[in-house]
Amino acid sequence: DLYTVGAAWLAVVGYAVQIYCDFSGYSDMAIALAALLGYRLCLNFNFPYLASDIRDFWRRWHISLSTWLRDYLYISLGGNRAGSFKTYRNLMLTMLLGGLWHGAAWTFVIWGALHGVALSVHRLWESRRAPGQEPHALMRAFSPILTFWFVCFCWVFFRAGDFETATTVLRAFVWLDADGMQTLPMMMAWVMIGLFVAHRIAAKGAFVKRLESLPEPVFAAGLGAVFAIALAFTSADYQPFIYFQF
Repeated sequence: DLYTVGAAWLAVVGYAVQIYCDFSGYSDMAIALAALLGYRLCLNFNFPYLASDIRDFWRRWHISLSTWLRDYLYISLGGNRAGSFKTYRNLMLTMLLGGLWHGAAWTFVIWGALHGVALSVHRLWESRRAPGQEPHALMRAFSPILTFWFVCFCWVFFRAGDFETATTVLRAFVWLDADGMQTLPMMMAWVMIGLFVAHRIAAKGAFVKRLESLPEPVFAAGLGAVFAIALAFTSADYQPFIYFQF
């Protein structure tokens, strides 16, 4: 109740960025350390916030967990082999258990249930679309934005300590209703915009190819400069990875 609508939006999107950078970052470090020892680990994140729909999001987000949920829960429950009703039931049960895997709290159950409902609705919509029919261009343009908004909506329950806190934040995030006056630094918004632009550029792959074509001394100097800038913004306090608590 202390914050404005803009501050609530900034906080929700900021958490979405934080948890992605946190988890994807230490997943990438694990992949790199394993490669130094001669092991190849699978990619765990594939630009999830650029997903075209909720099913595509789960193909890109925490791939090791989503693959495990699919192989050992969804398929074990029967998958899509026993009719439409049981398929939707299996989707819901899988995502509910996925929510409980993160913690025995109602907020995690709601987070899993919301994703289960979204996956079921998407599957129903896909089943009613004519074979070979492509979505309208306007839908293709807005679908990634709507998907990201929905994922952020769900993150509120994932982050909130209780249901009351979640509903207070969502009142501002969804209904644009907040009585508070306190704002958050606008610098945070510019940082997040920069991160989203970098996210988009990296997804296209051209930037990485250009980096690979640089002479080794130039590449090493640039990498050192990036590392130095990162150190300058690093807090002296120890901040454990968010996902260490799960």
